[in-house]
Amino acid sequence: MSDSAAKLAALLGKGARYSGEMSFDGRVRVDGNFTGRIFTDDVLEIGETGVVDGQIDAATLIVAGVARGDIHARERLVVQATGLIEGQVDARSLEVWPGGRIHAQVRAGDR
Repeated sequence: MSDSAAKLAALLGKGARYSGEMSFDGRVRVDGNFTGRIFTDDVLEIGETGVVDGQIDAATLIVAGVARGDIHARERLVVQATGLIEGQVDARSLEVWPGGRIHAQVRAGDR
């Protein structure tokens, strides 16, 4: 097991589908499809094969796949080269890598 995988509190693997509400302590990674509300006070990673539709509330959100809906990153939002964001975004800090896409209404920075 890789060092980063060992630190994961939860993983929704590639090909898995889940609908509902999830709340986690610790780092979470989504490589499958999630529909609903997801919350963590830590890091939520959406891998290249991951798709999250709904409400996202995380301290740090890292997107390499697709995130759609109401997105709240209390500390940091990173859109990697393969990432796509669609919807409403509220982030304290925003970083978009070359190739990353945002099709959203964005509010970033301190209030």
